[in-house]
Amino acid sequence: MPGPVLVIVMGVSGCGKSTLAASLATEFGFRLLDADDFHPPANKARMARGEPLTDAMREPWIAAMCDALRERQRQGESCVLAYSGLRRAHRQRFRELGYPTLFIHLAGDSEMIRDRMRARVGHFAPASLLDSQLDALEAAMDEPDIVVVDAAQRIDRMHRQAAEKVQGFLADHMRA
Repeated sequence: MPGPVLVIVMGVSGCGKSTLAASLATEFGFRLLDADDFHPPANKARMARGEPLTDAMREPWIAAMCDALRERQRQGESCVLAYSGLRRAHRQRFRELGYPTLFIHLAGDSEMIRDRMRARVGHFAPASLLDSQLDALEAAMDEPDIVVVDAAQRIDRMHRQAAEKVQGFLADHMRA
């Protein structure tokens, strides 16, 4: 029987990754992890002030997520992680955990995402951070484990499209 898998729903803040990750985790019975839960308070405070994180500030956050995923893997749990995935090197860290991994990149027009960010209530990341996230996002060149889903769709359509990608990924994993 094949072991656990990791699905990472990635994209800039406001693209819908937490919502999509939660619906995929429910459908497939995977453990849901949200990267926002791993930020130290200082990172959240900085972002709430509209100040982007540096790669050095991201490092303990990435390490904490990797530690949590290693523990889930030891317990044989498949996971869905909602995570920005801005840097290629950080995406590689998750691949190196040993899970078969699929990235679902929610991509969309910056104005649409900015409007979503302005409309949401209770999130620490303001719309003013979007430009810095878009600047930090490194394109998925030569990363065949990343599939793109249009973030402009309604959540039910995004879910359906992403679920099809996960089904194909799981079928491939079962054959491996």
